[in-house]
Amino acid sequence: MDTGTQLPDKLLSRISIAKAELEKASEVRLISHYDADGISSAGVMCNALMRAGKRFHATMTKSLTEKLIAETSPGCETMVFSDMGSSHLDALEGLSCKVIVLDHHSPQRDSEKVVHVNPHLANIDGMTSASASAVCMLLAVNMDERNWDLLPIAFAGIAGDRQAVRGLSGLNQWLFEEGRKRGVVEVRPGSMLPEGALLAGLVGSTDPYVIGVSGSPEGARALLAEAGIPEDAETDKLDEAMRMRLSSLLALRLTEQGTPVSTLDEVVHERYYFPKWGMSADVLSGLLNACGRSNNEGVGLALTLGDPSAMDQARALRQSYVDEVQASLHRVVEKGVTRMENIQYFINDKLGLSGILSGVTMQYFGDRDKPTLALAESGDEIKVSSRGTFDLLEKGVDLAAALRECGQKVGGVGGGHRIASGATVPKGREQEFLQLVDKMIGEQKAQKKDAG
Repeated sequence: MDTGTQLPDKLLSRISIAKAELEKASEVRLISHYDADGISSAGVMCNALMRAGKRFHATMTKSLTEKLIAETSPGCETMVFSDMGSSHLDALEGLSCKVIVLDHHSPQRDSEKVVHVNPHLANIDGMTSASASAVCMLLAVNMDERNWDLLPIAFAGIAGDRQAVRGLSGLNQWLFEEGRKRGVVEVRPGSMLPEGALLAGLVGSTDPYVIGVSGSPEGARALLAEAGIPEDAETDKLDEAMRMRLSSLLALRLTEQGTPVSTLDEVVHERYYFPKWGMSADVLSGLLNACGRSNNEGVGLALTLGDPSAMDQARALRQSYVDEVQASLHRVVEKGVTRMENIQYFINDKLGLSGILSGVTMQYFGDRDKPTLALAESGDEIKVSSRGTFDLLEKGVDLAAALRECGQKVGGVGGGHRIASGATVPKGREQEFLQLVDKMIGEQKAQKKDAG
């Protein structure tokens, strides 16, 4: 008999320890990341703490620094770090309060002083099979069975970290199976078409990103006319023939601009729909991501806590964010990217958009055989965001290692996931940094090829 996905005892035992510590706490200080997964993680934990009768104070931040740790820790009884903390164990171990880390980034080591809950420590890949929000969700449902209604929030984090594009696995799959048993989540077929109003959806789409349609109302109208579809049509009202015509036209446009079949397959991945929220995980993720990227993390957290006015604010922020992303992508398309032997890069004048710009560039009109880096000036520093593909990982590419080691060599810092990483390097040394990364990516691929 199929008993479904099983979770490792090592992960469950860490969850039990974290649960016991939270039960003892009367007040909790929560620090979380500011992106969709970070806001989702904070949302799950804040809801769970509130239901458990615990006082809490939540802060979301772009990066965890020793200064932030020093400023927030005095007087704390219990501190929880979500979607961050695994790379800051040295600083966290020195705190006098109880510390719980709920993270999914690859850790350099484990800790006996910190309650360190990280799927990597239980042989679950945190890059593909367990977002931070999924880790928080596992803790929440162990605290109280009622918390299964928080699954939509957790899945927004899973979607935000693109952990559903090749199907669910690991902890994410377990949560889905258990949520479906309880009637919380439905699975719906994937589609090339956006949800809701077609014209607005096509104009605002970055996944897929169709040159001449995305960001262009005129181009989107022309595409709908070519497919014989009215401008005011909604996706769920289309008949099958219309769906097929429009999907085929989109696929043709993408193929003509150089988008590979593997990317098209990822676009049509299954969607996870939550009836009580009336939206899919992808849509909720987009709202939370827009809040974080526009420095309105508080609005995103309020949304997860059920504030009805926050939903309206988030929708408005999402529209502004989409407009800004589309304008920036148009500039990247016009200026093009600089290709080196093993990487490609471009200069970005919108600091907070580097991650999505580098990902869309590589997936839809850049060279998928080369990791993509976006560089943005920030005072006397250069902020770098990088994105890879699963195919590149299979060839040996590890962006976390490359940006960490090359960043250190030029007096900066770096790290993250193998497929998505970031770095901060001194202004004036960015070309040296790029040369080092280009060389190291080449070495990584050569080592993998030799080993194979």
